[in-house]
Amino acid sequence: MGLTTNEATELVKALTLRVEELEALLNPVAILSQEDSSWRVVRQKRDALLRSTDWVMTPGSTIDQAAWAAYRQALRDLPQTYQAARLEDISWPVQPSL
Repeated sequence: MGLTTNEATELVKALTLRVEELEALLNPVAILSQEDSSWRVVRQKRDALLRSTDWVMTPGSTIDQAAWAAYRQALRDLPQTYQAARLEDISWPVQPSL
């Protein structure tokens, strides 16, 4: 025995609503996962910049270590500073001159 047209229509409506509910639940997870991935890229760039400037903090260096220390601290603070911002809004600190 099959469904009547009205029963089939009601079933399709109910299933459509359920699918929309599930999509609404899953989309924030996908968005968070994408944001985590993007922030991972930001952290990787930040970490690379920190590694590339490790040498400036060696004792006896003749450069302005205070300026470099401030620059490096600004790099470390990036994830917290821009926590709620879009990645496009990140303003990367400018390296001090050598």
